[in-house]
Order: sequence, then C-alpha cells, then structure tokens
Amino acid sequence: MKSTTKKITTNTRVIKELLTKYKDTFQAFRELINNSIQADSKNIEINLEYVNEANIKSPIKRIEIKDDGYGVPFNEFDNRVLEIGTTVKASGQGIGRFSALQIGELMHIETIGFDSEKKQFSKTKFSIDTLDFNDAQLQETEFKVDYEYLETKQNPYYKVIIEQLHHNKQENIAKRNRIHENFLQQNISQAIFEHYPYEIFHNTVNFIINGHILRREQFVIGKPSKKTINYTDKKGKTHQLNFYFYNIKSSLKKVKVFFQTDNAGLKSVAHEYTYSSDWYTPDLGTWFIYIESAMLNTDLFRNLDIETLGETEIKNLKNTIKEAINHFFKAKNKRFEKFLNSLERDKYYPYQDNSQPASKSQEVLFKKVAYLLEDEHRLIQRDDKIRNFLYPLLDKAISNGNIEYIFKKLLKLSDENLEKFHNLLEKTDLEDVVHFASVVAQKSEFLDFLHELTYGGISKHLKERSQLHKIVENELWLFGENYNGIPQLWSDKKIGNILEELRTKFFNYEPTEEDDNLIELDDRGLNDITDLFFFNEKITDSNVKEIMVVELKAPKCSISKKELNQIDEYAFTIEQHSALPNEKVKYKLLLISSKLTKYAKSQVKSRRANFPDKPYLYDVKTEKNIEVYVMEWSELIEQNKRKLGYLSNKLNIKDKSVKTKFEDEYSDLIDEKISSQLRLVK
Repeated sequence: MKSTTKKITTNTRVIKELLTKYKDTFQAFRELINNSIQADSKNIEINLEYVNEANIKSPIKRIEIKDDGYGVPFNEFDNRVLEIGTTVKASGQGIGRFSALQIGELMHIETIGFDSEKKQFSKTKFSIDTLDFNDAQLQETEFKVDYEYLETKQNPYYKVIIEQLHHNKQENIAKRNRIHENFLQQNISQAIFEHYPYEIFHNTVNFIINGHILRREQFVIGKPSKKTINYTDKKGKTHQLNFYFYNIKSSLKKVKVFFQTDNAGLKSVAHEYTYSSDWYTPDLGTWFIYIESAMLNTDLFRNLDIETLGETEIKNLKNTIKEAINHFFKAKNKRFEKFLNSLERDKYYPYQDNSQPASKSQEVLFKKVAYLLEDEHRLIQRDDKIRNFLYPLLDKAISNGNIEYIFKKLLKLSDENLEKFHNLLEKTDLEDVVHFASVVAQKSEFLDFLHELTYGGISKHLKERSQLHKIVENELWLFGENYNGIPQLWSDKKIGNILEELRTKFFNYEPTEEDDNLIELDDRGLNDITDLFFFNEKITDSNVKEIMVVELKAPKCSISKKELNQIDEYAFTIEQHSALPNEKVKYKLLLISSKLTKYAKSQVKSRRANFPDKPYLYDVKTEKNIEVYVMEWSELIEQNKRKLGYLSNKLNIKDKSVKTKFEDEYSDLIDEKISSQLRLVK
C-alpha cells in the first residue's frame, strides 16, 4: 500500500470550532448514519465495544460504523472527503463526515470505491487526530493517506472508527462531548429505530448492531397509520402536514412526537416532543408519531428551535397538531369514551344537578382516577354501595390535595382492601403531602422564600415576632395537606390555655452559650426573630379531633439536648395531664428550627430509625395518641419541594395528562385553552 500526504481544503476556521457543532454525541453519530444512507447503503453495521474498566469513564471504548454504499475511490478522496466548504451554511459542505471528532479524538476512515477513470477499485485509509492541530489552522496541517489499487472486483464500503473517546478523558469535558445515553447497550436499538423508523419498517436499510439485525417486528405492532391535514400559516399560505402513527412494542406507555425534516432526500428527526391529552390512556400502549412537512425544513431546524416561528405561529401550529393527534386517539379510545358516558349517568357521580367541582381541573382529574379504578376494580359493574362512599371520598381527596396518596394507595388496593379506603384516607400524614391546590405554583415560590427567611439575608427585615408567626400560620400546608386552608382555631379555650401554659413552662427562654444552642449569626440579622408557638386543631371525618402544636425556635437557636429534653417533657406532660382528653384526640407536636447541634442530630437519627415508615417522627407516646416530630427547616422545605416535583413527575404517568388538566392551578405553565400538551424534549 502506498502513502502520500494531503491537506484538508477549508477556510481559516479552527477544526474544533467547525467540526464539533452538534448538540450531543448521538446527533453527531447520526450524521455518519445519514451519510451512509445517502450513499445508497443497504446495510449499516454499528459496532460498539462495551467495557467495564476502571480507567475508562464511559461504558464504551470504541465505536465503528460501516456501510455497503458506493464508497470513495482514491481519485475522488480529496474532493469528497478532504474538501470542506467555505460558507457559513453547513448544508452540502461535507462537515458531517467529520462529526466523529465530536465523539472521540481519533478517527479512522477506511473505504473501497470504484475509480471510473482507471476502471479499478481502490482502497484508501486515512486517520485524523485532533491533537495534530491543536494550535494549527486546519489548512496548514498535512495528513497521511494510504491507498492501493486492487486487481480484482471488490465490494465497496465506507467505514469510520472512533477511538480515544472524549468522555473517557480524566479531565472535565463539555456536555456536547459526553457519550449520550442512547449509545448504552439497553438503549441503542430503540434510539436507532426512533430516528430511522421508515428505513427499518420498509426494510430499505438493514441496521446491524453488534451482529444483530434490527427488524420491524421488534418495535412495531401492526402497520403504521397515515393522516394528512392542511395547515394555513399566519401569512395565509397552506402547508400539508403528514402524520405517521406507529404503535410501539414498549413498556413506556406514553406518546412521543417527532418533527422530521428532509435532509438531502433523507428524513431526519429534528425535534422530539412528548404528548398528553384527555384521549390518550396508557392502555392504548406506546406510540411514536412522526410529522413531516415542507414547512419543517432544514433552514428552520438548523441550530434553531421551532419556537423561532413566533409565539402566535407556533401556538397555532401546535394546536393544529394536537387537534389532529387528539382526533386519532379519540377514535382509538372508544373504551374511555364509553366509560365517561356511563360515569356521567351514574347516580353517584358527584357533579350532577347543582353540584359543581371547584374547578374544571378537579372534574377532569376525578374522571381520570375513576377510569383507572374502573379498569382495576370494575366498580360500575359491581354493587352500588362501593361507589356510594368511594366517589364522594375520591372527590374530597382530590379537592384536599391528597393526590400522591390516591395513586400510591388507592390504585393498588385489592378487592378485599377497597372498602378500607375511608380509614386509609384519614391516615394521611407528613409523608403523604401533595399540593394539588389552586396555589401550587405559589407554594413552590413560597418554599424558596421560606428558605431565605430561615437561612438568608431576608431575615433582617423581620423586626417583630408576630411577622414570622403570621407568615407560617397562613401556610399550614407545610406541615400536612390535611391542614390546608384551616384557620387557627382557639374554640376550645381550655385546651388552648393548657397548651399555652405548658409551652411557657417548657420553652420560654433565650438560647445561651452554656446550653450550646446559640447560633452565631454574624451579619444575617436573625437575632430579631424570637421563639414562636401556635397550635391548630381540626375535626376529621372520623370525628377525631387532631391538635397540631408547632414550636418554631428562633433561627438563632439551634435544637440541642435542652430542646429535646423539653419536647420530651412537654409530650409526657400532655400524656399525663388529666384535663387534656385522650379519647378521639390525636396530638402532633413538631419542634423545628434552622439547625440541630451534633448531639441533637445523633439523637434524632437514632430515634427516627425506630419509625422508618414515618419520616421525621421522633417519638410516640402510648397513654395518649401523641406523635412528636423534630426537624430542621431545610428538611421541611426539601420534603415539600420533593413532593411538589412528585406531582408533575408521578402524575404525568398515572394521570396521563395531569399537566394539561391543571389550567387554573398551573396558569403560568400551560395554556388554559389547550386540552392537550406538546412539550419539547431538550
């Protein structure tokens, strides 16, 4: 084999700026696949060397892609491989063939092609290492090219090998150079199908991944459906939108929507969206929907987001797309439609005659939960007694905000446990908080404010003890959604007086250095906040009075051995106090401050270990129904933030379209007029 040196023809831009422009490594790899398809390849082999070695950070050591397209003969190697266009536009400039350099530092190209002038096949080998031109301009660097002309007929091919992956370097690397999760062994086949469904379904290209051919039977159920609609843009121009619906073999149980664009005759996925609506339910399975149109062109998608169409245009386009997809699933989901008709005629349906839900969202969510229950337990087909108590309780649970509880407990009930639902509902505790109220967004903002209030500079603005007290008593959902919206009650003066007397006895003092519970505040200004106390009572549906007592220590006062002893004595005194009832009364005591001393942390950790099913529970008394909780503000804030996040993540699976059904509650996140959602996957 002969050798020669050649220079890459380009402008003066440095190679790393020019050839590593893709948003992630999998998109860069797709450029190599696209080149193979555009070379009329019928077979594309993808080989990934998976490893588990201590000195390699990613699970992949080497990536290879080989196609059986027409290859590149040596006499055309310069203009088809080494020549890169000089204009800013990337289309047609041949940059994609170097996209491997975004994945690894070292790229090998090996190809066999037919030289039409010499009437011979040639084999050419070429390697490029980004280290060769760290400080040099690309056109100044010479590269070695090995080649030979072959005497016999050969099968043409083009092969790219990527080594020394950026991800495996020890130093920190840019996000765009990290190995994308789609390369992982459990994801690669699905990822290839997602981006090349047409080629796989119609057998126009065989993808062979580590020796295994991807076949449509692995991914698709039945034949895809096609739907074509017309969309008129704001300028009055009409565009044709083509929809292709693929029912996918997957446990994902969701809908993905892919916007496709034509890339030199090749359909490429430009953007991925998630879809949810009233009409899609998980029993319909997993669906991939591909949308193509002349308006969805490469100019629109190249380094841009579809949002750049403008707010009005993208809103209209999304609404049109959602309406078409809604229509498709509405036709598919006759079962859900039939159930809704039966539910609304049922005499136990809570929103009949003059009875109206607090919001449209509440009614929609009720229907969705009822549908899941019907699917599991066939309630409408059974005795009326179950629906007689279940539907009203379900409605109340939704209005009170106990959504997490419903999905964690109710939907998993067996038939024999279904009738215990009423009792279970009343056991909602600190760990069962989910915020499905009209102020969910404000609650999230309040948590940030509360953190600043208890740990940050904002505390210096609080000059009177009544301010912190007033703020917290108006946000009692912090301590359990069952207190949401319930005012502070002092109707039982005897209990109130007794508790206040006990509080004065045990907690009315200033922290001191001797007690090791004084926090040095420096310039944070928290010394103006004093200890606070309040109690709140509630009558449950089981006619049980629940009394919550919260002792808020001043942020300058950490919880120490002294405070722990005091809350123990406080609980013991309540337990033994003859004037405080023990029948049908539950006492919940919460001691909270900004910090725990080392001793307190040790004690709290040991005590909590006795109650693994009840977070932050410190002690339980036996003579009376008394629970004692000890925690830091940061724990309470984090707990509530986690459960706010749970609302958007967990219910997105269970409720199918919960985000789209909270129009009033999430007005800053969704469009109130849209009953379905398309969300861009970044």
